[in-house]
Amino acid sequence: MTKTNQQQKLVNTVIKINKLLCVGCGLCAKNCPVGAISIHDKLAVIDRLKCNECGICIDVCPRVAVTQVRPVSKDDLQSTVTSLKQKTNELIQRIESQRLK
Repeated sequence: MTKTNQQQKLVNTVIKINKLLCVGCGLCAKNCPVGAISIHDKLAVIDRLKCNECGICIDVCPRVAVTQVRPVSKDDLQSTVTSLKQKTNELIQRIESQRLK
């Protein structure tokens, strides 16, 4: 079985539903080729055991409530946070030094 371009793009990602954007229209569930999405309490829910990460749900969602995310390791996340803190501190120092001039 050959993967489509969309499927290749989604390797190493997880498809998620943004519950703040989902209105439970059911388009994602109707178009899911493996029946991995159902509607419960007016929200889409993904069955991770069934989902094949094909991405069709992303394409059909009119509210952009279905998105893909790439899991990040704890070490990578910590490194990014540390870097952002350092850059923030540098910006604050530059702003404060401009105020003193």
